[in-house]
Amino acid sequence: MKQHASYSRERAIINIDSATNIGIVFCGDNPDDVELIKSHVQTLRNMGKQVKSLGFIHVKELPLGLNGSMMHQYFALKELNWYYKPSSQFIDNFVNDEFDILFDFGAITQLPIMYINSMSKAKCKVGRYVEKYVDFYDVMVEVDKSKKLDYVVKTIHNYIMLLNKKAVS
Repeated sequence: MKQHASYSRERAIINIDSATNIGIVFCGDNPDDVELIKSHVQTLRNMGKQVKSLGFIHVKELPLGLNGSMMHQYFALKELNWYYKPSSQFIDNFVNDEFDILFDFGAITQLPIMYINSMSKAKCKVGRYVEKYVDFYDVMVEVDKSKKLDYVVKTIHNYIMLLNKKAVS
């Protein structure tokens, strides 16, 4: 993640109402979490947002039945090099997409997701508060580590809904 310092991006604090293009990175190991993310993606699309999601699954290769689409993709250990840097064309495309907001709903310790987040050209990167990763985010929301993903998604979503509301109105 040392490359993080060597790139530039347009930074902004953006709320959901102002965003048109949203990215989501997440851990896809738990089927319930995958369904939760799909539901959240649909909620955002119902709000008129363009949404792409990218899920990391801790398996050597993706199962045959797990196929994504251009807007909802997965990657596995096969797409990582020896130091856990994701490396494939669709991941590069995701990283280079200039999202208005990038939500990081991955686990705090997942290096592949942290790499994608740190290298993303998103204008506003949003995730859970972790002191050692403050340089990788524009907005961090403190959420108890014991809380499940549904609570994390709701809390972060609600915070971004309220963020900068007066300046946008």
